[in-house]
Amino acid sequence: MELNSVALPLAYIGALLSVCMVLPQLTRTIRNPALAGVSPTSWALTSLACLAWLIYGFRADVLPQVPGNVLLIAGAVAVALLVPSAWSRPRRAVSLVMAAALIVSIAMLVSPTMVGYLAFGISLTAVWPQLVDSYGNWRTRVESGLSLTTWSIKIAATLCWLSYATITADLPVLIASSISITATLAVFAMETSARQASSRRDVELLAHA
Repeated sequence: MELNSVALPLAYIGALLSVCMVLPQLTRTIRNPALAGVSPTSWALTSLACLAWLIYGFRADVLPQVPGNVLLIAGAVAVALLVPSAWSRPRRAVSLVMAAALIVSIAMLVSPTMVGYLAFGISLTAVWPQLVDSYGNWRTRVESGLSLTTWSIKIAATLCWLSYATITADLPVLIASSISITATLAVFAMETSARQASSRRDVELLAHA
Protein backbone atom coordinates (compact mmCIF):
# COMPACT_ATOMS: atom_id res chain seq x y z
CA MET A 1 0.00 0.00 0.00
CA GLU A 2 1.42 3.39 -1.03
CA LEU A 3 1.75 6.00 1.69
CA ASN A 4 -0.18 8.56 -0.36
CA SER A 5 -3.19 6.24 -0.45
CA VAL A 6 -3.29 6.58 3.33
CA ALA A 7 -2.25 10.22 3.56
CA LEU A 8 -4.78 11.72 1.14
CA PRO A 9 -7.88 10.31 2.88
CA LEU A 10 -6.54 11.65 6.19
CA ALA A 11 -6.10 15.09 4.64
CA TYR A 12 -9.61 15.13 3.21
CA ILE A 13 -11.05 13.95 6.53
CA GLY A 14 -9.12 16.74 8.24
CA ALA A 15 -10.51 19.24 5.74
CA LEU A 16 -14.08 17.97 6.26
CA LEU A 17 -13.73 18.13 10.04
CA SER A 18 -12.28 21.64 9.82
CA VAL A 19 -15.41 22.77 7.98
CA CYS A 20 -17.74 20.95 10.39
CA MET A 21 -16.11 22.48 13.46
CA VAL A 22 -17.46 25.95 12.61
CA LEU A 23 -21.11 24.90 12.74
CA PRO A 24 -21.42 24.20 16.50
CA GLN A 25 -19.70 27.51 17.30
CA LEU A 26 -21.97 29.43 14.94
CA THR A 27 -25.01 27.75 16.47
CA ARG A 28 -23.94 28.52 20.04
CA THR A 29 -23.09 32.12 19.15
CA ILE A 30 -26.43 32.71 17.43
CA ARG A 31 -28.33 31.17 20.35
CA ASN A 32 -26.28 33.08 22.97
CA PRO A 33 -25.25 36.33 21.23
CA ALA A 34 -24.29 38.10 24.47
CA LEU A 35 -22.25 35.22 25.94
CA ALA A 36 -18.61 36.33 26.00
CA GLY A 37 -15.43 34.24 26.15
CA VAL A 38 -14.96 33.52 22.43
CA SER A 39 -12.01 35.39 20.94
CA PRO A 40 -12.96 37.24 17.73
CA THR A 41 -9.24 37.76 17.14
CA SER A 42 -8.62 34.01 17.07
CA TRP A 43 -11.40 33.48 14.55
CA ALA A 44 -10.25 36.41 12.43
CA LEU A 45 -6.72 35.00 12.37
CA THR A 46 -8.14 31.56 11.59
CA SER A 47 -9.92 32.97 8.53
CA LEU A 48 -6.69 34.63 7.37
CA ALA A 49 -4.68 31.45 7.99
CA CYS A 50 -7.22 29.48 5.94
CA LEU A 51 -6.89 32.02 3.15
CA ALA A 52 -3.13 31.52 3.13
CA TRP A 53 -3.51 27.71 3.26
CA LEU A 54 -5.98 27.94 0.36
CA ILE A 55 -3.47 29.82 -1.77
CA TYR A 56 -0.76 27.38 -0.69
CA GLY A 57 -2.98 24.49 -1.78
CA PHE A 58 -3.41 25.95 -5.26
CA ARG A 59 0.21 26.99 -5.73
CA ALA A 60 1.85 23.88 -4.21
CA ASP A 61 -0.71 21.49 -5.76
CA VAL A 62 -1.86 20.28 -2.32
CA LEU A 63 -5.47 19.80 -3.34
CA PRO A 64 -6.82 18.68 0.08
CA GLN A 65 -6.16 22.24 1.29
CA VAL A 66 -8.61 23.73 -1.22
CA PRO A 67 -12.24 22.65 -0.57
CA GLY A 68 -12.16 22.75 3.22
CA ASN A 69 -10.50 26.13 3.42
CA VAL A 70 -12.96 27.74 1.01
CA LEU A 71 -15.84 26.92 3.37
CA LEU A 72 -13.84 27.43 6.55
CA ILE A 73 -12.95 31.00 5.58
CA ALA A 74 -16.64 31.89 5.34
CA GLY A 75 -17.48 30.22 8.65
CA ALA A 76 -14.55 31.72 10.54
CA VAL A 77 -15.38 35.20 9.25
CA ALA A 78 -18.99 34.78 10.38
CA VAL A 79 -17.92 33.80 13.90
CA ALA A 80 -15.38 36.63 14.07
CA LEU A 81 -18.10 39.15 13.22
CA LEU A 82 -20.90 37.69 15.34
CA VAL A 83 -19.24 37.11 18.72
CA PRO A 84 -19.18 39.97 21.28
CA SER A 85 -16.20 42.30 20.91
CA ALA A 86 -15.00 45.75 21.90
CA TRP A 87 -14.68 46.48 18.17
CA SER A 88 -17.80 47.18 16.12
CA ARG A 89 -18.70 44.74 13.35
CA PRO A 90 -17.98 47.25 10.55
CA ARG A 91 -14.55 47.91 12.02
CA ARG A 92 -13.83 44.18 12.25
CA ALA A 93 -15.05 43.63 8.68
CA VAL A 94 -12.87 46.41 7.25
CA SER A 95 -9.83 45.16 9.17
CA LEU A 96 -10.36 41.63 7.84
CA VAL A 97 -10.68 42.80 4.24
CA MET A 98 -7.49 44.86 4.50
CA ALA A 99 -5.56 42.00 6.11
CA ALA A 100 -6.83 39.54 3.49
CA ALA A 101 -5.74 41.86 0.67
CA LEU A 102 -2.27 42.09 2.20
CA ILE A 103 -1.98 38.31 2.51
CA VAL A 104 -3.07 37.74 -1.09
CA SER A 105 -0.56 40.34 -2.31
CA ILE A 106 2.31 38.74 -0.41
CA ALA A 107 1.30 35.20 -1.38
CA MET A 108 1.35 36.06 -5.08
CA LEU A 109 4.90 37.42 -4.85
CA VAL A 110 6.68 34.63 -2.98
CA SER A 111 7.31 30.94 -3.69
CA PRO A 112 4.69 28.29 -2.83
CA THR A 113 6.89 27.04 0.02
CA MET A 114 7.03 30.53 1.49
CA VAL A 115 3.24 30.76 1.21
CA GLY A 116 3.09 27.58 3.28
CA TYR A 117 5.29 29.14 5.94
CA LEU A 118 3.16 32.31 5.84
CA ALA A 119 0.08 30.16 6.48
CA PHE A 120 2.01 28.35 9.20
CA GLY A 121 2.93 31.63 10.88
CA ILE A 122 -0.64 32.88 10.95
CA SER A 123 -1.95 29.49 12.11
CA LEU A 124 0.63 29.53 14.88
CA THR A 125 -0.73 32.81 16.26
CA ALA A 126 -4.45 32.11 15.67
CA VAL A 127 -5.12 29.98 18.73
CA TRP A 128 -3.22 32.10 21.27
CA PRO A 129 -5.82 34.88 21.79
CA GLN A 130 -8.41 32.19 22.55
CA LEU A 131 -5.93 30.50 24.87
CA VAL A 132 -5.61 33.74 26.84
CA ASP A 133 -9.40 34.20 26.98
CA SER A 134 -9.91 30.58 28.01
CA TYR A 135 -7.35 30.99 30.78
CA GLY A 136 -9.42 33.92 32.06
CA ASN A 137 -12.57 31.80 31.86
CA TRP A 138 -10.82 29.02 33.76
CA ARG A 139 -9.60 31.36 36.51
CA THR A 140 -13.00 32.95 37.03
CA ARG A 141 -14.84 29.62 36.55
CA VAL A 142 -17.41 31.16 34.22
CA GLU A 143 -19.21 29.47 31.35
CA SER A 144 -18.19 31.10 28.09
CA GLY A 145 -19.74 31.21 24.64
CA LEU A 146 -17.09 28.82 23.34
CA SER A 147 -18.41 25.57 21.87
CA LEU A 148 -16.69 22.50 23.31
CA THR A 149 -18.02 20.50 20.36
CA THR A 150 -16.18 22.83 17.98
CA TRP A 151 -12.91 22.37 19.83
CA SER A 152 -13.25 18.60 20.09
CA ILE A 153 -13.75 18.48 16.31
CA LYS A 154 -10.76 20.81 15.92
CA ILE A 155 -8.63 18.34 17.89
CA ALA A 156 -9.67 15.51 15.58
CA ALA A 157 -9.06 17.63 12.46
CA THR A 158 -5.61 18.69 13.66
CA LEU A 159 -4.66 15.08 14.38
CA CYS A 160 -5.67 14.15 10.82
CA TRP A 161 -3.54 16.94 9.35
CA LEU A 162 -0.65 16.01 11.64
CA SER A 163 -0.81 12.41 10.43
CA TYR A 164 -1.02 13.54 6.80
CA ALA A 165 1.96 15.86 7.19
CA THR A 166 4.02 13.17 8.93
CA ILE A 167 3.39 10.67 6.13
CA THR A 168 4.02 13.13 3.27
CA ALA A 169 6.79 15.13 4.99
CA ASP A 170 4.88 18.37 4.36
CA LEU A 171 6.98 20.51 6.70
CA PRO A 172 4.79 23.67 6.95
CA VAL A 173 1.70 21.60 7.77
CA LEU A 174 3.68 19.34 10.12
CA ILE A 175 5.05 22.21 12.21
CA ALA A 176 1.73 24.09 12.30
CA SER A 177 -0.24 20.98 13.29
CA SER A 178 2.28 19.94 15.95
CA ILE A 179 2.08 23.27 17.73
CA SER A 180 -1.65 23.73 17.15
CA ILE A 181 -2.61 20.42 18.77
CA THR A 182 -0.95 21.41 22.05
CA ALA A 183 -2.68 24.79 22.25
CA THR A 184 -6.01 23.33 21.14
CA LEU A 185 -5.90 20.66 23.84
CA ALA A 186 -5.08 23.34 26.42
CA VAL A 187 -8.10 25.46 25.38
CA PHE A 188 -10.38 22.43 25.50
CA ALA A 189 -9.13 21.38 28.94
CA MET A 190 -9.49 24.86 30.48
CA GLU A 191 -12.95 25.45 29.02
CA THR A 192 -14.14 22.02 30.18
CA SER A 193 -12.84 22.70 33.68
CA ALA A 194 -14.49 26.14 33.76
CA ARG A 195 -17.79 24.69 32.50
CA GLN A 196 -17.78 21.98 35.16
CA ALA A 197 -16.92 24.48 37.92
CA SER A 198 -19.71 26.80 36.77
CA SER A 199 -22.21 23.92 36.79
CA ARG A 200 -21.17 22.87 40.30
CA ARG A 201 -21.53 26.45 41.52
CA ASP A 202 -25.02 26.70 40.04
CA VAL A 203 -26.03 23.46 41.75
CA GLU A 204 -24.69 24.70 45.10
CA LEU A 205 -26.57 27.99 44.74
CA LEU A 206 -29.80 26.16 44.00
CA ALA A 207 -29.23 23.87 46.98
CA HIS A 208 -28.86 26.86 49.30
CA ALA A 209 -31.71 28.86 47.79
